[in-house]
Amino acid sequence: MPMDTRREDSKDPADKGQGFAHGVIIYLVALILTLPLFILIYPHLPRWVLPVGHGWRFDHLIALVLILVAFIILVRRFQLVIYTLLVVGLGSLTVTSLTGRYGFRDVYGDYARFLGSLRQNTEPLPMMLQGEGPFQGAEEVRAHIDYRSPAVRAFAVRAATTWFTDIETRANEATLVQCFSVFKVINSSWKYVSDVKDGEYFATASESADLLAGDCDDHAILMAACIKAIGGEVRLVRTTGHIYPELKVGNAKAMDRAAVLIRETLFPRTARHATLFYHTDEQGDRWINLDYTRAYPGGEVMDELIRGILIV
Repeated sequence: MPMDTRREDSKDPADKGQGFAHGVIIYLVALILTLPLFILIYPHLPRWVLPVGHGWRFDHLIALVLILVAFIILVRRFQLVIYTLLVVGLGSLTVTSLTGRYGFRDVYGDYARFLGSLRQNTEPLPMMLQGEGPFQGAEEVRAHIDYRSPAVRAFAVRAATTWFTDIETRANEATLVQCFSVFKVINSSWKYVSDVKDGEYFATASESADLLAGDCDDHAILMAACIKAIGGEVRLVRTTGHIYPELKVGNAKAMDRAAVLIRETLFPRTARHATLFYHTDEQGDRWINLDYTRAYPGGEVMDELIRGILIV
């Protein structure tokens, strides 16, 4: 009798296909279970930001992978129980869908909103303040914020009415939107130029309005003066080796509204999926940064260690 040379451990192609399909189902079920749990816990994760894109949260990626792996293991070990629960859930959803209540389309819409909001949040920054009151040299900086100068006022008004004039906003949002227009005008044209060698040079706002160039303190002085000149509230934050302006937005509700305006209406190309950062003062008001290093208001700050704050 001729010897059968076929390997005994070979698998039928149909069996391989079934195994592949079964594996796909396991991964799909695990992913379906992972997303809602991740959505619940991700706002409470400690911040770990990757320096790519608009600031990807590495902690989010790690948490998502760990939860997914855990559910894959659970689904493999308790397939009958989990599949039974899913069938019951799908059956209930089918009934509610047929009766005109919560249905499959509602589930899809909720998931789409959840996924779209994973990085669209606002996040408070710690007030890491070393010492109280203004920073050293604050009064000299204040003296250069000549917001009452006719030249600064003229520049500020032109900048405030350059962008977003055709956007319908609420009556109490006009100044806020105009401040964002000022931010866009200055930041889209600002060129960094260092100070004199072995010295500190503070340009007045009226000087920088003509040049649109200088270092961080020159930018902060000009931004502060322009915002003051059109009725906004602003302060300067001094960190280690840097200074930037912050715009007062208001309470938590005002911050949420400002976030919607920034992402969806005013800066959709750069801030659509961005986390917006803010400081909260003792009165509970939110302040977002208008630094020249960011393309939209509320971008992440360069340094969280604050040396002092100057209210303009």
